[in-house]
Amino acid sequence: MPMHPGAGSASPSAASSAASSTAASVILVGGGSAQLSEPAAARDLYVSPQFVRRRARAEASGVPWFVVSGRWGLLAPGDVLAPYSFSLAEQSVNYQRAWGRFVAEQLCALRPLGRGDVVEISAGSAYTAALTAPIEFLGARVRRATVGASDAGDEPR
Repeated sequence: MPMHPGAGSASPSAASSAASSTAASVILVGGGSAQLSEPAAARDLYVSPQFVRRRARAEASGVPWFVVSGRWGLLAPGDVLAPYSFSLAEQSVNYQRAWGRFVAEQLCALRPLGRGDVVEISAGSAYTAALTAPIEFLGARVRRATVGASDAGDEPR
């Protein structure tokens, strides 16, 4: 399991409480298969150019952001974990649905979501598909980010 080195790693309180209809309330960034070979904070473990772009955009936004992992679920950027190999896209539909509900619940425990919130997902299609219904069930809107030309070849893990 990932280690949580202190509260506030993702600074959930940094976001404005009054989210506009277009501003993201929280950003979820998919990790990737390209990883360091030793344990690191989630923000540093994934090293693909696409993840680096997604991370930079999330950090520049000024809103809370998290990494989503097919193996571990929702990770604060400072959560420390070891490299791993696991593809959400290769799991059964039932697993993916359960994973999406699990991540939505993890997110709600850290930052309650509701009407007027916008969750931006910057990840592969398996992640977006699994997360959309559970997040919308909570009343928030889902927006798929368009960072980089394609998610092909960098499917989050």
